[in-house]
Amino acid sequence: MDVYIFGAGASAAEGAPAVKDFLARGWELLAPDFDDRIRAVWRFLETIFRTPVTGPEAFAFMPAVDELISLVDWSLHVNQGLGFQYDPPRLYQVRRDLEHLLSATLDAALQNRFRESSGPHARFVRALLDAARPGEFALLSLNYDTLLDDALLGQGAVPNYGLDPGRQGPFLGKLHGSLNWALCPACSHITVADEKVAHLLPYVEGLSCRRCGNERLNGLIVSPTWLKNYEGFRLQHIWDQALEWLQRADRIVFVGYSVPPADVAIYQLIRRALLAGRHRGWTHVDVINHRPEGDPVAAHLHEQAVVERFTHLFGRAVKFDFSGFHGQI
Repeated sequence: MDVYIFGAGASAAEGAPAVKDFLARGWELLAPDFDDRIRAVWRFLETIFRTPVTGPEAFAFMPAVDELISLVDWSLHVNQGLGFQYDPPRLYQVRRDLEHLLSATLDAALQNRFRESSGPHARFVRALLDAARPGEFALLSLNYDTLLDDALLGQGAVPNYGLDPGRQGPFLGKLHGSLNWALCPACSHITVADEKVAHLLPYVEGLSCRRCGNERLNGLIVSPTWLKNYEGFRLQHIWDQALEWLQRADRIVFVGYSVPPADVAIYQLIRRALLAGRHRGWTHVDVINHRPEGDPVAAHLHEQAVVERFTHLFGRAVKFDFSGFHGQI
């Protein structure tokens, strides 16, 4: 059985912004009509980094979005403010506004990707469904976008998110949440919406909790941060199912994911699966990644770093494909 793990590089193949360019792309995609919450993020950045945010070029002098969220998370963790204007209560709102910016930017970047798309995800799903039945593979995604979801629906296959016991269909475990999921703070139920709604919550007309009827729902995404917190999320049940699928895997395919050192939870999940796997032997591992354009020295160093991380995790017998994700299975 094959298990596919999708990272940010797979979404980047469809036009999603990379982490290092996320803030600049957010400005370009959402300008000039920023809503109040996004303008609050720009004011925060101006205050903290003492740099006027007047265009995408300003972000060249600031940390990437994951470092920025990590800075806020650490400040909240130790209950300390950032300067005179941002005490912990105000930083908590900044943290929520940053998640809003993440969701809005991804929605804007991918809004023209339709279910009938001929992009890499659509080609991948067509090839996969032609080659295997739903119970013979599992999809795990670390991305919030709905590219895999839409590709499956485009082929008439309703994804099984692992949220409802007994649900049939291809398993799609979204370990970091999803733009089309809404969490009810009253009963902790996860409602799957027909559209991407995370950037519109808590108020979305016509959307309510399918268990208790609450109309004030929250988004459900685990932000890119060095201090990821999975406690209290209904996501744990999905992680447990992901572990079971990985334990049964004959082959694990990483698509656009390089096991960065900050993703300790993912590393631990995979290591647990290998130690308690059904075969207790060797699992075939394929890695599909991209080769950076431009400086050949930088490209070589990138590939070398990726190879080292995977060989440390799985040993030497890993197959690498640095041609980028274009729908291969």
